[in-house]
Amino acid sequence: MNGIINFVLKNKFAVWIMTICIVVAGLYSGMTMKMESIPNISIPVVSLTTIYPGATPEQVADKITVPVEQAVQNVSGVDLVTSNSFQNASSIQIQFEYGTDMDKAEKAVSDAISKVIFPEGIEKPTPARFSMDMIPILAYGVESKDLGIAKLTKIMEKRIVPALEGIEGVQSVDLAGQQLQEVQINFNQAKLAEIGMTEETVKLMIKGAKVKFPLGVMELDQSEKSVVIDGNITTLDEFKNIQFPVMPSSTNAGQIGSTDKTTEQRAPISNFVPQMVKLSDIAEIKVVGKVESIARTNGQEAISFAISKTTAGNTVEAADKIEEKLAEFEKEISGVKFDKTMDQATPVKDSVSTMLNKAIVGALFAVVIIWLFLRSFKTTLIAVVSIPLSLLIAIFCLNQLNITLNMMTLGAMTVAIGRIIDDSIVVIENIFRRMSIKTEKLSGKDLIREATKEVFVPILSSTLVTIAVFLPLGLVGGMIGEMFLPFALAIVFALLASLLVAITIVPMLTRQFFKKGLSEKHIHEEGKHSQIALKYKVILNWSLDHKWVPSVISIAMLVGSFTLVPLIGVNFMSSESEKMIYLNLKPHAGKTLNDVDEAVKKMEGLMLADNDVSSIQMSAGGENPFEPGNNKNATVTVNYKKSTKNFTEKKEAVLKKLAKDNLVGNWKEQNFGMGTTSTVSYFVYGSTMDDLTETVTKVEDIMKSNKNLK
Repeated sequence: MNGIINFVLKNKFAVWIMTICIVVAGLYSGMTMKMESIPNISIPVVSLTTIYPGATPEQVADKITVPVEQAVQNVSGVDLVTSNSFQNASSIQIQFEYGTDMDKAEKAVSDAISKVIFPEGIEKPTPARFSMDMIPILAYGVESKDLGIAKLTKIMEKRIVPALEGIEGVQSVDLAGQQLQEVQINFNQAKLAEIGMTEETVKLMIKGAKVKFPLGVMELDQSEKSVVIDGNITTLDEFKNIQFPVMPSSTNAGQIGSTDKTTEQRAPISNFVPQMVKLSDIAEIKVVGKVESIARTNGQEAISFAISKTTAGNTVEAADKIEEKLAEFEKEISGVKFDKTMDQATPVKDSVSTMLNKAIVGALFAVVIIWLFLRSFKTTLIAVVSIPLSLLIAIFCLNQLNITLNMMTLGAMTVAIGRIIDDSIVVIENIFRRMSIKTEKLSGKDLIREATKEVFVPILSSTLVTIAVFLPLGLVGGMIGEMFLPFALAIVFALLASLLVAITIVPMLTRQFFKKGLSEKHIHEEGKHSQIALKYKVILNWSLDHKWVPSVISIAMLVGSFTLVPLIGVNFMSSESEKMIYLNLKPHAGKTLNDVDEAVKKMEGLMLADNDVSSIQMSAGGENPFEPGNNKNATVTVNYKKSTKNFTEKKEAVLKKLAKDNLVGNWKEQNFGMGTTSTVSYFVYGSTMDDLTETVTKVEDIMKSNKNLK
């Protein structure tokens, strides 16, 4: 301890340099840190998606899902395997225990499925990890009064999507409602019969014409080059000109191959050269516009698109660049308008701004209160230095661990502000107290060193006790532990930094500010107390003389606190402040995309009649990474005006109306807020559907009897 204090007192210039370096490093870290709404949570889930064209859900389950499940369930570390067998696709989620090395887990899953024998023509699935980055950060609806869907689709695919995907931090842009170009083939059955071929044979040949494969390394132009045959078809003319070899029929073969009409001998078929027939000779080919998905913005036909970021991307920075690029396109392309329907970046910015404002206000209040007690501008300034320095050191450490600036880390720093100044106050107050005593024998550096050493053990123990309280939050297992680890680390780093500042920067600044000691008005006899201390002494003496009074009050407050716990409620995270409803319609079996569209139109009419609704975006059909085989689901995003009153009641009323309208499918509210929805799910397992139905009915009846469930 002596060595540290002596060093900072003798080498003030070196300490100043180190302080400046800390400030610069902290500021740089703060400006470059990624900003997210919540910490980056690593969910130990590996998913497998297998496409099985033309298969029913039962066939998918038998041929794909069950064999894969059996192969992966014995992989080391597997906690739970769940699967969904859709029409044309199988989706399997493999959940591992928290703490599992997911690189090894992913490889183990890949090795396990390599032994599975899949139906012919089915590609083996590639393991993919589940990530929160799969959830879009922005979603838009794009509409144009001047352009039709066909032209708008071409603009989106050729200009806008490539430009957005080129932005740093953007992973993908997924479209819905666009018009797809599909080639329609109408075969001429007479010509097929004439050449002795079937539709199925021609289709197989078309697939073969699209094959791309390498021929190996060959010597060309006096150098070795890799040669690849590329059968990729990119234009309609190329498609029409696909050629098929057609062998002559047996009758024609005899006429072509025979040179002696008096004999029955015919030349072998292998001597004949096959005729080449173009696809356009045997079929009518045309390009048709096809819409596989439907999208509308505020009831008008539109194209919707959702943008996801990369794992390393910064949500706020990526969103700002995307909005700038879309603003440019609105100016360049006449009549095109982009309506934002989902935004994860703005709540992050609002959260960061709110936390920073609270931190600044808290720091200012701390300064005022310290000044009121110490009654010295210099001592107040010395003590307050620990706030920014400690926070900057904490930010620097968090950045080194690749922890983002999110609601947990910002909340931790806000909480820490009231504590990180304590160590510095204790040190500066002890130095100031000893300087103000007339009979103090030490002075200068010696006094500062001894006064700091005198309180070192108390401030060290106080800091360690506080760390011992918060650090275990990060040691909790599972998702909760990953959520609170950044919170715990932020507080620990800030507290350790405050201790370091208290025993280094504070003594150095005290030495600089009070080289000549204190003024006469601050010098007094030992044992003299301020008016506040004298009043407190009276209260303390009374409490010691009437011990039962504070004891009873303390017990009453403790018991009263416990009785309030049920009224507070418990949730993983607080609800979003955004006034938005995100709905999903899952149609009943047998319902078509048109049925879904009609149900959504009815819902749109209901919402657009509400003056508080600012925008509504819907999309139905198309690909869904979470349900690869189901292409009829609809999602509807309803944004309300910020001035909307009683939003919770409005939302409840909407959900009740939709619950009654379930002829087409079931409406369900979705939530991207990581567990903020108050939903409990039960899984029932059984060997037959009859057993399951009977048990589920009983469970349903029990749940319906609970008034707190809906």
